[in-house]
Amino acid sequence: MYKNYFYLLRCINELSRIINGESILEIYTQEKDKLFLHIPLKDKPLFHLIISVNPQTFYLSFKDEHHKARKNTFTFFSEYMPLKIENIEIALGERIICIFIEKGKLFIIFRGIDSNILFVDNAGNINPFKKIKDKFRSEITSIVNQTELINSFEFLAPLLSQVDFNKAGKNIPCLGKEIINETLSRKGKPQDNLPDVIKSILYDKIVVYADDSAGKTRFHPESFLTFIKPIDYQKYESYFVALGKYFISAYTKSKIINIRKEVEKYLETNIEKTSNKLNNLMGRIKSGSKEVLYQQYGNVLISNIQNIKKGMREIELLDYDSGSGSNIKIPLDYKLSPQQNIKNYYDKARSEKIEFEKSKELYTENKKEYDHLILNKEKLLLAKDDDEILQIKKELKMKLKQALPEERSKSSLYRHYIVQGKYNVYVGKDSKNNDTLTTQFAKQNDFWFHARSVSGSHVVLRVENSKESIPKNILQKVASLTAFYSKSKTSKLAPVTYTLKKYVTKNKSHEPGQVTVLKENVLLVRPEIPKDCEMVQDE
Repeated sequence: MYKNYFYLLRCINELSRIINGESILEIYTQEKDKLFLHIPLKDKPLFHLIISVNPQTFYLSFKDEHHKARKNTFTFFSEYMPLKIENIEIALGERIICIFIEKGKLFIIFRGIDSNILFVDNAGNINPFKKIKDKFRSEITSIVNQTELINSFEFLAPLLSQVDFNKAGKNIPCLGKEIINETLSRKGKPQDNLPDVIKSILYDKIVVYADDSAGKTRFHPESFLTFIKPIDYQKYESYFVALGKYFISAYTKSKIINIRKEVEKYLETNIEKTSNKLNNLMGRIKSGSKEVLYQQYGNVLISNIQNIKKGMREIELLDYDSGSGSNIKIPLDYKLSPQQNIKNYYDKARSEKIEFEKSKELYTENKKEYDHLILNKEKLLLAKDDDEILQIKKELKMKLKQALPEERSKSSLYRHYIVQGKYNVYVGKDSKNNDTLTTQFAKQNDFWFHARSVSGSHVVLRVENSKESIPKNILQKVASLTAFYSKSKTSKLAPVTYTLKKYVTKNKSHEPGQVTVLKENVLLVRPEIPKDCEMVQDE
């Protein structure tokens, strides 16, 4: 529901209080369908407004601190910079946001595959972020010149008075089914309830939680009656804070859904594979062992070796060995000598005994595995929460393809940076936080950093593949980041200790944040946050 028209009105009102009167210094993209607007604030010089026009997940958000990537970025509208922000408004009844700036207007259009961002200068020139589709081009002029813009609830009264509840409000598309359902669920006349429902979207605290029964993350006003909230739901005053929590929860839920699909596929594939093995083994067991027959052939042949000639394909001999007194036909390999044919049958008798016994053992083992897979399939069908699904995956000893939610929740305790879009770096926030980062979160082959001889954050560079060597320039960048989060921050150059986590120990005699380093290397670096070091979260 975060994309609902009325939540976007709330969004621009919150955003106006933050950026009105400020200036945009740069507009660039470093991800598909996303624009980053660098708007330095007095106490947050790296503040960025982020606009996503992805057709499925469009939104406005911001980061208090964001570092522009060094590579793969493209700058827009640079000839107009800087741009002072005067006001932000939204179209009446449409998800079109307009940021008024001293040199024109920035239109943000949320409309499915036609979502786009347009900078329209004071001369009327239209500069799009994404290429405008031909079928949509004719509407652009109308949007730019004729859109009625508003910034408060009072302007919505004429629109809301036109709602036809006999048609489920479909004559006013911006309402959406959640608002209509909530309006109809309340006592009294729907037309009287509607303004209160809209006000709850604009002013109530927002709740965010995972709805396991529906398999999705919910985002709605706390006062809504049409949703059953869990006991431990979280609520937020700010739209932007709630939006951040929503994306974290939705991401986790999406990953769990993918894990369920992964487990289902694993079970389906392995149940079929194991079933085929069992059928083949059962057929082998039912056919019985030919050990006695091959032994008999060998005994009869050795008793009649003088009658066997190389080149024969078959021979019929009297069977003295079994005492039956009857003739027996024995197949021969015409390429082999009499002695080799005899040896071949004795070898086959021994192999048959081993293979038959092995088939029975394999059947027992595969039947046990088959029963285990069927049991976990039944568990998966009955699984009601994420922990049960993860436990099934653990029981199946499947290799994890992505970090589990509990790992992500642990990583969110620390400042999280990504260097060069690949290397994950975690920074402690205080002494106790440093301890958990080093002793609980860091893995044995992760790199551990600390500014030498001064107090500061513990820093961990995650090593995903221990066989892959970490480039020296990456170690230097992480060392610079480490020095930045230490008492050496204002120094021109600072020494930083680094080593593998397995060489860092802590015992009861250590104070909070204090450790012993058994083996160390030192880098002399400039304290800074490298340009290609992007903060992911700092909660």
